[in-house]
Amino acid sequence: MTAEPEAGMAQKVARNRDVLLRLLSVTASLAGLCMAALGFMEYGSPDAALRTMADEVIAFDALLFVCCVYLILWALRTQDVARAYWLGRTVDWVFLVALSTMLAAAAYIVYWVF
Repeated sequence: MTAEPEAGMAQKVARNRDVLLRLLSVTASLAGLCMAALGFMEYGSPDAALRTMADEVIAFDALLFVCCVYLILWALRTQDVARAYWLGRTVDWVFLVALSTMLAAAAYIVYWVF
């Protein structure tokens, strides 16, 4: 009876592997986008006081996206099925937090800077 839960977990990990492989390029691209946005904001807005909050949030987002890349690579390379599943769930949450805070920073930029 112990083989069924192991088989179910292995199937979930295989399905998560496909998602992680697709998410890897997206998170790397979003990290680069955040870094480019920081550079553009440095020269785009004359009022430095309005940029500071958005700069910090976007820098935090870049850090979260880079963390996602490392977690994805770790999840793809690990041999332990339970650890791979746990890392996949962690990547999901970190990615969602990064996207949500990126949305908040974008709303702040659109509303206050432009």
